[in-house]
Amino acid sequence: MMTYAELKRTLRAVLSDAAKETALSIDTVYEADEILRLVAGLDRAAVLLRGAEIAPEAHEVRCLAAARGRTEGIPLAYLLGVSPFCGEDFFCAPGCLIPRADTETLVEEAAARLPKDGILWDLCTGSGCVPISVLLQREDAAVAWGVELYPSAISAAERNREKFADALAGRFHLMRGDVLSGEKPDTPAPSVITANPPYISTSVIDTLDVQVRMEPRTALDGGEDGMDYYRAILAGYLGCLAPDGALILEIGYDQKRAIRQLAAEYDCTCIIRRDYDGNDRVAVIKPHCAQ
Repeated sequence: MMTYAELKRTLRAVLSDAAKETALSIDTVYEADEILRLVAGLDRAAVLLRGAEIAPEAHEVRCLAAARGRTEGIPLAYLLGVSPFCGEDFFCAPGCLIPRADTETLVEEAAARLPKDGILWDLCTGSGCVPISVLLQREDAAVAWGVELYPSAISAAERNREKFADALAGRFHLMRGDVLSGEKPDTPAPSVITANPPYISTSVIDTLDVQVRMEPRTALDGGEDGMDYYRAILAGYLGCLAPDGALILEIGYDQKRAIRQLAAEYDCTCIIRRDYDGNDRVAVIKPHCAQ
């Protein structure tokens, strides 16, 4: 039996060994804190206050199992079943893209641009973290629809809709649909269409960190040049926007030129926003007639 303080030190040691054995990039301090927070319900301050308490065996077993799972390269979010995003914890599981802090820039832009009583469509919605986060920030928004093709991701989005049901108040809906085929919800025109689509070039995927390669390839592979989904979105969804509406799309750090060229082909403006690490991350695309 270990105290919580001893358990925390042991978790850091196990995670440190995992990083050495696998050459994974593991923030041992952060991940140990996250394991304790999500398994034992103790944040960093609580561990300091209750560090001398003996941890229940169930907490010890689950915490250590999560840490040891990192030696296999399994992403922490899959081991714990949740990932933090925009200040909340979202369910995610194998078969669903893991929410990341980079994508919070997409949420910020969408929440700022969505008008009162506006409609949001989120394409390739995955866990639903983007539309749900926008709705949590914008209680005056009318409704959001998430469009997703794959059952594992839809299941995660359904669980997140249920988790935040009180705050969402029935404003978030899901539709199974193929974005590449242009399938869309049957609603009035959306003011904002967001997407964090697959945008990694096919040839690059097998060179990625093993943790990333454990995420579904269908959520990563954007075709030969990484642009397949952007072409499909502009072709199939640009004309659905309400007057003065915008497409707000997450992009790869090296895709600014390509997305601007594509927007120009559709006679659109394209503003690029950087994430908090300074990387190009979000493209805001609007038809010239909407300016």
